[in-house]
Parts: sequence; structure tokens; C-alpha cells
Amino acid sequence: MTTRTWSGAGDGVTFTSGSNWSGGTPANDDTLIVNSTSAAIAGAATGLTGITLKIGSGFTGTIGSSTTHLDLDGPECVFASGGLAAYLSGTWTNFRITGGTTSPTFLDLKGSADTTITNLFSSRLSGTATVNSSAVLTNVFATGLRSGLLDIKSGVSGLATVTVGNATVSLASSVSSTVEVFDGELTTSGTAAIASLEIDGDGLVRHESSGTITSLDIFDGKFDASDNESTSFTITNANVHVGGLLGLDTALNNAILSNPVSMLGGQIRVPVGSTVLIA
Repeated sequence: MTTRTWSGAGDGVTFTSGSNWSGGTPANDDTLIVNSTSAAIAGAATGLTGITLKIGSGFTGTIGSSTTHLDLDGPECVFASGGLAAYLSGTWTNFRITGGTTSPTFLDLKGSADTTITNLFSSRLSGTATVNSSAVLTNVFATGLRSGLLDIKSGVSGLATVTVGNATVSLASSVSSTVEVFDGELTTSGTAAIASLEIDGDGLVRHESSGTITSLDIFDGKFDASDNESTSFTITNANVHVGGLLGLDTALNNAILSNPVSMLGGQIRVPVGSTVLIA
């Protein structure tokens, strides 16, 4: 349980080489800090477990590649690299994105069960962080900046909750429990389905998916399906509260409402020529 700091004094490339670390060769349960050099650290299956990994803005190099991610497991990764690209995988209890560059390849989390994250926290994200297909992800908390993008691809399994606050998230995988959007922006795509969606605090949801939303509550925000070009999508139950807007004015007139919308205030928009029954 030693704290070791990356120096890159050896070959500057091999993550597990002791000569690249002050304090010697990384071992299980260590805290590893990478916050200097502009090295191109090679991807590898390190076999390390119990690692606390901290990558700071003082590191301006790259990590791994699109074909070989750097893989290690641990309770926490704190990621705020000053580099343009990092390719990581591993099993993490908490993965925290706390800053970084505006690069579109800022962070790439491998698309396989090699990437299993219980809690993904994203704050002050300026670039693009991608969670690829076949990764396993349970809870997402995205806050801090709208200028970056957290991109959750299709085929990500295990998603239970997604919380978006003053952040921008793209979601192409289904969520089994709750999505909350407050003062942030979420765009759904593909076949992403959501069990319960709550929009509040000037949040915006662009629903471009064919997936079903079982329960929709709009308190003080906007649900916009105007760009949805799927064959159809279904909303099972919807409640629109004061300050909320339910936008179903799609170009293809493809929204299906399983049950009457409960209007508790707010507004609803439907395609021109629609018949609306008010009860």
C-alpha cells in the first residue's frame, strides 16, 4: 500500500516498469499518481488490482491506444489528464472525471466486460469521454460543464441510474431505473429505453430513441422529440407540471401514448392536424 509517482525516468513508456516510478515497481493496493511528463504510456494488461489511480493535468501525454487499452483494477480512478487521448479499461468502484482538455478523444473506456464501473462521476468535463459498447456501468453522475460530452454508446449493460446536472450526455443504452435531468442536456438515441425519466431545473431531454419511456415527469424543463425519426416510440405514463413542456411535434408523427397525459400545468405540443381529447 505504497504511494508511487510517475517520473518516466526509465523508458517513459512501460507503466509497470519500476524505473518509471519514484518508489519502485507498482504493486497491488498502491496509490499511483501520474502528473508529469508528456510520455506516450503504452497500453497493457497490467494485472494490478486494488489500485487508486490519479492522473492530473500536469501529465500532457497519451495513454494506451484504440487497440491496446491500459487495464488495471481498483477502488478509485481520478482522471484529469492534460493530454489529448487516454484509452483505459478495468474494474473500478468509483471512476471520477474531474477536468481535462477539450480533445474529442480525451478519454475512451474500452468496450468490453474488461471495463466494469460501479459509479462514474463526471464533473468539469471539457472534451469527450466515451463509454463503449459491452462495457458494464451501473450509476452515472454528470455535473459541472455543458461544454464537454459524456457519450454512452449502445450495448452498455447494467445501467441503473443516470443523473445529469449542468452537463451534456448522449445516451444510447437503456436505463433500468431512473434518469434525472436538471439544468443539463441529455440526448437519447438508438433503442435506449428508460424506466423513469424526471426533468427539472431547466433540464432538456432530446428523445431521438425508439425506446419506451415507462414513466415521464416534467417539472420545470423540456422534453423535445421533434428530431425523432424512429418508426415509433412509446411513452407509457406522462405527467407535465407547471413550467414543463412535452414536445411531441415530431416530423413523422411517431409518438405513441399508452395512457392519457396528466396535465398539472405546463404545455404540450403535438403535430399539426392532431386531434386532442381533453378530459
